[in-house]
Amino acid sequence: MATNSMGGTNQNNGGTQKKHILEVAARLFAERGFHAIGMTELGEAVHLGRGALYHHIRSKEDLLYEISKEYIVDLAEHSKHVAQTESDPRECVKLLGNYLIDKITTYQPELTVCFREIQSLAEPRRTEVLSWHSQYENCWRDVMTKGAKLGYFRPFDPIALKGILGMYFYSYIWMRQGGRLSPRHIAERLNTMALRALKRDGA
Repeated sequence: MATNSMGGTNQNNGGTQKKHILEVAARLFAERGFHAIGMTELGEAVHLGRGALYHHIRSKEDLLYEISKEYIVDLAEHSKHVAQTESDPRECVKLLGNYLIDKITTYQPELTVCFREIQSLAEPRRTEVLSWHSQYENCWRDVMTKGAKLGYFRPFDPIALKGILGMYFYSYIWMRQGGRLSPRHIAERLNTMALRALKRDGA
């Protein structure tokens, strides 16, 4: 059994160790910013020497790329599934909102990095990750457009799309684990505001 740099046994080998590194990196990047964290500090936080750390990762940017891509890909794929399986655009908004808030609550450091640190990626990775953000945004756009065609929502407005998505996205700034309101309650409040903003007069 391998020992860690603190002298104890280390159960976190292989993929489990990599997952641990990603979780710690996300927390540090979220707390202090990507550029403020060096590899030495990251190694100390995960109790690995430089050689052992580089056995699991190639660079700090690799960590940023993996964190940023994993969560936006998950959101984009979920939104496509919702759009394909739920015919009522009003229910789509609720499902998309519930899932997004649940993800932000469960993986707040990772989603903070995903939303805030993309511009720190070098090309072509930045463009790749931004394309996934665009795919996610386009699913919301399609839901709003469909709702307008069916007479539930106002005519599609790209500013309304940006504003509604921002309302959900920026909850990563103020939401707190173990707060007075549950994630589901927060999602319901935001969903209500989103649907009220989208509702067509008289619908």
